[in-house]
Amino acid sequence: MSATDLDAFLALLALTTQGQLPAEAAEVLTLPPQGPLNTHGPALCLTAQPRRGTNQSPIGALFASYPDWAATHPLAQANPHLTDILSRRALLVYGLAVDPQHRRQGIARALLAETENRSRALGYRMITLIHTPDLTAFYQNLGYTTARNVTIAMPDAAMGLTQPLPYMTAVKPLVPSVRVRHMPGAPGPVVSGLLPGWDLPVGARFVDGRLIS
Repeated sequence: MSATDLDAFLALLALTTQGQLPAEAAEVLTLPPQGPLNTHGPALCLTAQPRRGTNQSPIGALFASYPDWAATHPLAQANPHLTDILSRRALLVYGLAVDPQHRRQGIARALLAETENRSRALGYRMITLIHTPDLTAFYQNLGYTTARNVTIAMPDAAMGLTQPLPYMTAVKPLVPSVRVRHMPGAPGPVVSGLLPGWDLPVGARFVDGRLIS
């Protein structure tokens, strides 16, 4: 990625990330390309360029990597092995942006579809992202479940992901064994099957927002 493209990539992402883009993103983008799946080490960086014209600067951009909560959530901090597991099974899209003059042309949809295909090929089982409420219908039409509170079912525990207002979390399974369920008492949708053995047992329930298995 040239210096010009790097600046254009970051400028695009600044339109919609609301400060969510990791601070090291610019450094990651300067790494030599490392293959067709994860393009830059632990990160996936995709761009969309116009089909015609002499100006081939990016008009769409996407940055994805392992989710920050895989390391910062209290359950992960208490079990570093869990961070390694989650970072190889869940992918977080930190930023997705399209130039305002090129929106409503399917560019964002295409970038997300490419991300999902590459993630699935790498063995990821779920993709997630953070968005504002006005984009709820857009992501739901692409098969995402969106909510302010999302819970990941784990053996004998539950990992809650809660966004500060007004942000919401969107999740989408990449394999059939991962399911997003709505359960009575849960603060929001519940993801099960992220790893083998992470299914919800018969009789599992939520009481006061806590998983009882």
